[in-house]
Amino acid sequence: MTDKKYQTFIFDLDDTLLDFKSAEQQALQLLFSDLKLKLDEPAKQAFSNFNQSLWKKLEKKQITREQLFEERFHTFFKNYYQLEINGNSCSDQYLSYLAYGHEEVDEAIELLTDLFSAKKQLYLATNGVFKVQIQRLKEAKMAEFFEQVFVSEKIGSEKPDPEFFKYFFSHSNADPAQTLIVGDSLSSDILGGINAGIDTMWFNPERTTNFSQISPSYQIDSLSEVKKFA
Repeated sequence: MTDKKYQTFIFDLDDTLLDFKSAEQQALQLLFSDLKLKLDEPAKQAFSNFNQSLWKKLEKKQITREQLFEERFHTFFKNYYQLEINGNSCSDQYLSYLAYGHEEVDEAIELLTDLFSAKKQLYLATNGVFKVQIQRLKEAKMAEFFEQVFVSEKIGSEKPDPEFFKYFFSHSNADPAQTLIVGDSLSSDILGGINAGIDTMWFNPERTTNFSQISPSYQIDSLSEVKKFA
């Protein structure tokens, strides 16, 4: 597909505009400190992998949001540390720390500033907890760039569910033919965009090989590349 100009840009948040891995590690460090446990690299990776696997199950409607929040800490601590903890209270504490993780992905603010100055329509579409994602946006001073912010918890469905995008287009002024979604997740952002009939841009800074059957309209490894589509 040749480069096309778009009026509307939908951005994912985690690992597209804000560094989720950094926020996750910071929140885990504080949580483990509360529990008087040592957080080493194997534990970090084990939790991150387990947490991601649960979010993938949620995307596929194999578990509920409530099950995710209960399981991710109860099951992790039971299997990894042989500890019995209250999963929900642990999750609440973790989320309170996660809300302040707002390290910017390289060039994110610069890109948003340029698109905003060019009078493009900017929307945010994220899977996550509403109060956490809104707080992180505010901390990062990104909230003012977006006409609206769409969070799965409020909508009641997760990307890539077509219901998420039906809700988006019925509650925004976006024209699907002039809309591009930008995100780092093939299974969430890109598949969701394809199912919604809009063009998609896979943000792949690690230049990971795509072994899936999901084919984005475009692929970039730097956010600055988005500008040529504006």
